Amino acid sequence: MVNMRHAAITPVAYQPPEGKAGEVEVTTVATMLARGGAQLFDHVQRPEFNFVLLTTRGRGTHMLDFTDHPLTPGSVLWVRPGQVQRWGDTAAYDAWVLIFPAGLLATTTAQLTEAGSPGAPCWWSPGDAAAADAATLVEAIASLADDASIPRELRAATLTHLLSAMLLRLTAQARTRPDAPTGSEPWVAFRDLLDREHVRHHDVAWYAQRLGWSTRTLARAARVATGKSPKDLIDERVLLEARRLLAHTDLTVRRVGESTGFDDASNFGAWFRLRTGQTPKEFRRQAQI
Repeated sequence: MVNMRHAAITPVAYQPPEGKAGEVEVTTVATMLARGGAQLFDHVQRPEFNFVLLTTRGRGTHMLDFTDHPLTPGSVLWVRPGQVQRWGDTAAYDAWVLIFPAGLLATTTAQLTEAGSPGAPCWWSPGDAAAADAATLVEAIASLADDASIPRELRAATLTHLLSAMLLRLTAQARTRPDAPTGSEPWVAFRDLLDREHVRHHDVAWYAQRLGWSTRTLARAARVATGKSPKDLIDERVLLEARRLLAHTDLTVRRVGESTGFDDASNFGAWFRLRTGQTPKEFRRQAQI
């Protein structure tokens, strides 16, 4: 990993070790801390790659898009590209870290695991992770990643298959939760399109037309899957990006509004306050304390 400081949110580029491009990279938090020092973890970041944490000892937290997730032995956290995250006290725990680039997973696996969606399941309790046999699979990945006797092309393919198996099993476990969304075709298509187009389009009718569904079909699919309307889901996605920019960059409120699809700062301010009970400036002050 390479840090590039440009703003309050630090982009972290994907830069694998020599000869490991396109493979699953395996390390630990303790190793990263020893090699890069505490400064590697002391700022808010937006990784351009995936990484999965499986906690092995101690206790900590990891902030992902304004939610602090507990890290306890056996728990799993999946950070996806583009999400805003902040490490907690990395001296208080250790974890396996599996790093892999966006696009590594096969198309079907990426779709089933919602690899590109920031709203997809990202944290598994020790019990849920154990039911998915995550620790065993991570240990198999770690062992294989260090085996230089295996030809690279075979090692890389096997690592990807093991990673895919783990993520699919975790996804299956997440779908047994009482509040798990369903996966109907209209809902999945809408969710994926929303992730790509939420900055440019805030109108339910545009999404329905683009997908070839009626607004009624889209509303029914969203309600069954999440209990929310398409408009609620659009607003949530736009609000997440606005909160990221307000909390972690020095962009003006006007620029934040423009960056999330609003032509007028006052319209953005009114929209934000209606949904959060705070003005953008009030939210920024509170988030940066």
